[in-house]
Amino acid sequence: MPHIIVKLYPGRSEQQKVELTKKIVKNVVEIAECKEISVSVTFEEIERVDWAEKVYKPDIINSQGILYKKPGYDPFLSKHDKKEKIDSLMEHVRDVVAVAEKEDTSGNFNAMSWLDLELEDNPESFDSFFDTHWNELSDAEREKRTIAIRRVL
Repeated sequence: MPHIIVKLYPGRSEQQKVELTKKIVKNVVEIAECKEISVSVTFEEIERVDWAEKVYKPDIINSQGILYKKPGYDPFLSKHDKKEKIDSLMEHVRDVVAVAEKEDTSGNFNAMSWLDLELEDNPESFDSFFDTHWNELSDAEREKRTIAIRRVL
């Protein structure tokens, strides 16, 4: 006790899995107050095309009572729903910029500069508007997401 199962897309190197395992074990030992010898970790690689049915539905939708961290995406959203999410992102960005502008005491508030700082410091705060978490994106995908968020302002 405990046994941790990590489900993810294929493609992580053995070194990445070993490093992640070490960090998971370290935190579990510390927080769950157990001995390292009692912790085990497995990795299940699930193909992207199978993720919704093999992971999202059984482990997220059907586990609401025991799910402690819900992802910020839903693979079952329609194109119309995704359009609404983009509109929602636009509204969200404009709302938080308006709040930040009101809180600014310098008199030199620049919305784009503020958004750039927010994207640098808290890029995952926009995850709920996208299908993939910030931490799972490549550098090129992060750049595309940053541009997409900046465009709504």
